[in-house]
Amino acid sequence: MIGLCGRLRSAPDPLPNDRTPVEGKFMDDMATMIGGLSGFLDDKDIVTDRDDMAPFLTDWRGIFTGSAQAIVFPRSTEQVSALMAYAQTHNINIVPQGGNTGLVGGAIPDNTGSSVILSLSRMTAIRDFSEANNSMTVEAGCILQELHAYAEERGLYFPLNLAAKGSCTIGGNLATNAGGVNVVRYGNTRDLCLGLEVVLLGGRVMNLLTPLRKDNTGYDLKNLFIGSEGTLGIITAASMKLFALPKARSTALVGVPDIETAVTLLGKLQAASGDSVEAFELMPATLLKVVFKQFPDIPCPLTPLPEFMVLMEIASTNASDGQPNETGQIPIAETMEAFLADGFEAGQISDATLARNDIQRQQLWDIREHSPEATKRESTPVNTDVSVTRSQLQTFYDLAEKEVHKIHPTARVCAYGHLGDGNLHFNLIEADGGDPEWSEKRGALFEAIYRALAMVDGSISAEHGIGQMKVEQLKGVKDPVALDVMTTIKALFDPTGILNPGKVITTQD
Repeated sequence: MIGLCGRLRSAPDPLPNDRTPVEGKFMDDMATMIGGLSGFLDDKDIVTDRDDMAPFLTDWRGIFTGSAQAIVFPRSTEQVSALMAYAQTHNINIVPQGGNTGLVGGAIPDNTGSSVILSLSRMTAIRDFSEANNSMTVEAGCILQELHAYAEERGLYFPLNLAAKGSCTIGGNLATNAGGVNVVRYGNTRDLCLGLEVVLLGGRVMNLLTPLRKDNTGYDLKNLFIGSEGTLGIITAASMKLFALPKARSTALVGVPDIETAVTLLGKLQAASGDSVEAFELMPATLLKVVFKQFPDIPCPLTPLPEFMVLMEIASTNASDGQPNETGQIPIAETMEAFLADGFEAGQISDATLARNDIQRQQLWDIREHSPEATKRESTPVNTDVSVTRSQLQTFYDLAEKEVHKIHPTARVCAYGHLGDGNLHFNLIEADGGDPEWSEKRGALFEAIYRALAMVDGSISAEHGIGQMKVEQLKGVKDPVALDVMTTIKALFDPTGILNPGKVITTQD
């Protein structure tokens, strides 16, 4: 990232957009527009009742709330195309939405009431599945967990794995270039995508769905839309990569003294396991205390709690690696045990527990997967999604903690994240028992974290996107030439600014 230091703008506490709702003739025009939608959508696929719309108008964290004239649920690419043509003709703001699990307000409209939410949740077809090609072509509304099950029932593996997998959709994952816990081995959603079908403003359908592994025919347009958060077009389907299904896993939770040691252990485990590390998740003691407090049924596997814990998992597609060998040992577990023994001997690991079965494995994963909900229950968190190089993780953590405690000494650091790709959710919660100053200091705490990030030339968004939360920050950290090119691209695809307005970048910037 060029020129981050010194160009970072203040990061205000994200609050809902409070623009005044539109009155009068505009409302009459919108009533006419709703009637027009019935020309290509069934009435049951158009929702205008306020109570029925409510779940679609607030984000998961409860930070952003908007207003819309309607929510439409197209069931085919043809219906999306008709909607996009109608939107252009009548200048209707379109806000695409998948499972509404986003964390930066990217799928929530503003409060003007000038938008229609386009939900892809009823486009759920599996259009193609190819064992020979290790690929599947799916519609944007498919739930991630259901894609997991579909592939695994047929002996293959789709590795994108998020805590929200039971409700997030593949279209939303693509729109934000979601990451998750398996990035260290398989990459982000962008790395898992072979092709896209995208509906452009005006209704043109761009078919880039081919599952070819190599296609050097000019510009790589699909990657322009992945991560664009619905500001350039609507992703309606995608061809995704599949992999051999892991047949054996070994999962361990270990205590480490600091992040630098954890990074060293990651490199060692990748080497010892033949680069088969699927996950390597960092969690500090402050976070773990909150998780066990909010979810007392989750057992605490290590006592006393170490300064940091790392949840690590290796996997093999060879079934024999999960079966006892001639000495009675399970090879993949033996690999993990040898690694842990070396870590103990080197003084890098203070304590560890190794899952011996699927139940124990899930208990360990429950700790990590309940972390976002635990902090949400405990406080109104200051949530971030930053990315730095592995070598700078410890430096950033120390700097950010220092900057935060200058502002608010009692703030609790509940940072966790995907160590393998340098993605840290450096989150803060208020002091145990509450803090009357928490709300007024949240904005300053955001600024403190991003000051530290600027010192290590990191990124303000690793996997959550920009949405409406980070629009102003993006202007302050992006290389000005790159920002200008992004603005030009936005204006080309959406000259009137009606595709997910107010998100990522606007044509007025």
